[in-house]
Amino acid sequence: MVKKKFLLLLLILGLISASCGQVNQTQASTFGGEQALSLAEKAFHTQVSLSEKPQSKQKVVDSLTQYFTKEMTNSFIKENVYQVDGGYQTFGSDFASYYIPFFQYDESTHVKKADGKWYIWEERSGDEKGPVATVPGVEVVVLSEEEGTWKVTSITYELPENIQSGE
Repeated sequence: MVKKKFLLLLLILGLISASCGQVNQTQASTFGGEQALSLAEKAFHTQVSLSEKPQSKQKVVDSLTQYFTKEMTNSFIKENVYQVDGGYQTFGSDFASYYIPFFQYDESTHVKKADGKWYIWEERSGDEKGPVATVPGVEVVVLSEEEGTWKVTSITYELPENIQSGE
């Protein structure tokens, strides 16, 4: 009797594991514009949170690699993370390299997939007032798939021609 219950438990656990794996595959294949925008926003908040308090370097790496490729994580750390008493931390700056731009995350934020990548961008007039000044042009966050997960690959100031032309 105990053997039958054990086998039944294993069967149930196996079915649950199989169905969870199927759900994850479906979610990965249905990654869309809303998810791309959400990922960029979460990545931004993760970067900003690194200035709150010192933490271990491994925790910094673990936080960033949820949203950024390994190369972007390493570049961000090299340029923006400093060793302080108690660990590692970032310091605020309006012009720091490898930071997600200060997007509005509203109708002014555009999202489009092209050539197997997601592009999230806002156009800047250079007229903005407030604590963060910008130059005219476009700020772009590029997402690529890395090992089955979408991550921030680069931050740039240029859109590919096929997105600019509206194709």
